[in-house]
Amino acid sequence: MNNAKYVPAMKLSEKQKANISFPQALTDRQKYDQINQVNRNGQRYIQYYIETKFYYQSQNVFSDCNTITFVNLGSNNVLINGFPLTQGQQLSIEGDYMEIDQTQYQIEFITSISVNNNLAVLRKLYK
Repeated sequence: MNNAKYVPAMKLSEKQKANISFPQALTDRQKYDQINQVNRNGQRYIQYYIETKFYYQSQNVFSDCNTITFVNLGSNNVLINGFPLTQGQQLSIEGDYMEIDQTQYQIEFITSISVNNNLAVLRKLYK
């Protein structure tokens, strides 16, 4: 025979207070700060990364970034919203702290032959 005793479940009113602590929910701002800021030596930094893409044909590029840089690596001239870049030239457009440029840039290579077209586009994006 089993020596286990049956213990009836206690009613809710009979239960002792449980010491259960739940983590406090973070506000949206606290979540944003936790994700985007790193504390180093008592200073706070906004995290970002640099995205690099290469273009060989005329097309539109959406910036949606703080800083965008166009570098003509090819031997053909290229127009950025009508601004000419010759071989080796670059155009950098920088925003102020925490600004986001939402311009749509039109990349237009002077020649239709894409053999010597090469435009590097670097964008500074916040995480």
